[in-house]
Parts: sequence; structure tokens; C-alpha cells
Amino acid sequence: MFSLIALAPEVEPYLRGNGVGQQVVLEGNRLVLTCLAGGSWPLQYRWSLNNSYISDWTPQYRLSLPSVSRTVAGLYQSVVRNRMGSRLSKKTHLHVACE
Repeated sequence: MFSLIALAPEVEPYLRGNGVGQQVVLEGNRLVLTCLAGGSWPLQYRWSLNNSYISDWTPQYRLSLPSVSRTVAGLYQSVVRNRMGSRLSKKTHLHVACE
């Protein structure tokens, strides 16, 4: 007797939510950027600042900046991938305000 197992189809990554187009953070404060995505697992994420990659591929959907300075201001974006493809997030423009 054979049993059939129904396999769910593989799904390419998709973004959930619109993201944040602009963030203003006080210098010295902590900032966490997120890329909420769905799709078949495993999902991997990679972050860029001003079109240059600042992280390797990781299963973490968050980028944590423990102490923001003016040198990290700019345009942040993430790309999420799995076996079926990849998707770019909306860019977030980070402004750093000084006290």
C-alpha cells in the first residue's frame, strides 16, 4: 500500500506591508530596520546602504544599528531570496538628527 503526500508548491518571496519610506533618528539612539517577507523557507536577507551591501546573506529579517551616527545616514534597502527567486524591499531614507 502506498500513501501519497501532497506537497505545497514552492512560493517565491513576497513583501508584507509597505515598509517605511523615511526615518528620523536622534544621534546615539538605537534603530532596528525590518524586512517583512513571506514565501517558501528558507528565506535569506541581505542589506545595503546607498547601494552598497553592508551584510552577508542571513536568515535575520532585521538590521540592528545599536548607536546611530551621521555616518550611517542614507538609503537602506534589503533583498530577500529563496530557491524560487528574490525581491527588493522599498528603500528607507534614514536621517540622523543631532541634539
